[in-house]
Amino acid sequence: MKRSSRIRASHVNAGTSSQRVDLPLRGRRGGELLHPKLHVDVEDTDTTPYGGLSLAAQLVSQLGLPAEIDASLDLLRAHRPYSEADHVLTHVYNLFVGGTCIEDIAHLQGSEPIRRLLGARSLPDPTTAGDFLRRFGEEDLVALDEAIDTAQGRAWKLANGKRKRAVALVDMDSHVHPVYGHQMEGTDFTYKGSFGYHPLAITLAETQECLRLVNRPGNTPSAEGAAELLEEVFPLLEGGFKRIVVRGDSAFARHDIYDACDANGHDFAIVLPAHQNLVAIAESLQGKAWKPFRGSEKPAPKQSKAKRRKRGCNVRRRQAKKRGKRDLKLKRQWLAEVEYKPSRAKQSYRVIIRRQRIEESNQGELFTLWRYRFVISNMPPRHSAEAVVRLTYQRCDQENVIEQLQNGIAAMAMPTGNFLANGAYLVCARLACNIKSWLAQIALPKEAVRWEWKRFRQAFVIVAARVVHHARSVIVRVARSHRFADDICRGIARLQT
Repeated sequence: MKRSSRIRASHVNAGTSSQRVDLPLRGRRGGELLHPKLHVDVEDTDTTPYGGLSLAAQLVSQLGLPAEIDASLDLLRAHRPYSEADHVLTHVYNLFVGGTCIEDIAHLQGSEPIRRLLGARSLPDPTTAGDFLRRFGEEDLVALDEAIDTAQGRAWKLANGKRKRAVALVDMDSHVHPVYGHQMEGTDFTYKGSFGYHPLAITLAETQECLRLVNRPGNTPSAEGAAELLEEVFPLLEGGFKRIVVRGDSAFARHDIYDACDANGHDFAIVLPAHQNLVAIAESLQGKAWKPFRGSEKPAPKQSKAKRRKRGCNVRRRQAKKRGKRDLKLKRQWLAEVEYKPSRAKQSYRVIIRRQRIEESNQGELFTLWRYRFVISNMPPRHSAEAVVRLTYQRCDQENVIEQLQNGIAAMAMPTGNFLANGAYLVCARLACNIKSWLAQIALPKEAVRWEWKRFRQAFVIVAARVVHHARSVIVRVARSHRFADDICRGIARLQT
């Protein structure tokens, strides 16, 4: 046997392989997958595949969310037997474990171990849960958001104590969500030509927490209502952060957003559309006004010749040349800064201009193009133009956050035909999204904050566990074979201290 075949493969993640001494020896040659004949039977058991739901349930209890929701909402004349918090948290837990529609609540409803884990005799039926969403009015949506804000402040105190974090990077963006029904209330044609809704998301960049998730008709402009929502979330952020920076793309370059940030003493850095007057200003600047700018913050470390690998062929550029397609290549960049007063704004702001020299290859001929990008900001001069530009364009990561809201927890499912009911579903999805972030900050490994939902669920939610009653207590016995069993037990212990 060759020496290389006896070396155990390395793995990026700990716990994904077994030592050679742990593997049974086989006296035959062939593959490892034997696919033996299986005998399947049914038995009564107290096992659930969602043992990690105990983490979410313990955190919800620790934050006092049920009492906060019940105090904020008054939608039911009588609690027979479910309260407002029972309905809201049923939707939240359904999204947390991977449900993609209201009907998936039936999987939790029919599981005795899940009911035992949540301390419930029964859970709402999917039809009852859908009827509850249709009871929401606009004031109720605001009240539920405020209840979640209160829990969010408590979660930050559990994670950081009385110490405030340095900077809150608040990102704003909208999402066009097409629907395929013709009778859904509030739908309209979007700026992309599709028919559906146009939700607005305001998130925290560092932890991917959702500060607001609001449903809007499809024809609503991207930034409409953003300034009012910022006014709502500023008090919450001021309690947990020393400094707040608001970021957005060119659709959010509006005077009401500038005014909201100025009135509350917070910074903003927003992309400006390349209007003709701004391009004229950029073209009128002299050569000394421009300073070289590197796209990457730090140059790549130089490697020794022994370790240097040959760069692979640029297949896209090769195919573009072969097909006679237009090919653009960024060569150099420069920055300049001017003072500019937008229309209807109350004051002037810094505008940082990024000039890009682009080489265009088209059918074998080489051309040079000049492109301009603009950023408007009220950040003080101690923040250099380079720092402001980099900070502004780092907000592009919010596209991944919105993608996870859509595909990770099915927040954009829009499960009913009622506009406000779908808005209530979005608020429940906001809470489910935040529970993941809060768990990572308080009880689980810190790197889990940036994990996608699929990886997070496989690590900390989809866990085989027995849920048993013993001595007036509910005990969750997690399968020891699970990779993160010890982390889950330590997480529960942190939440209970």
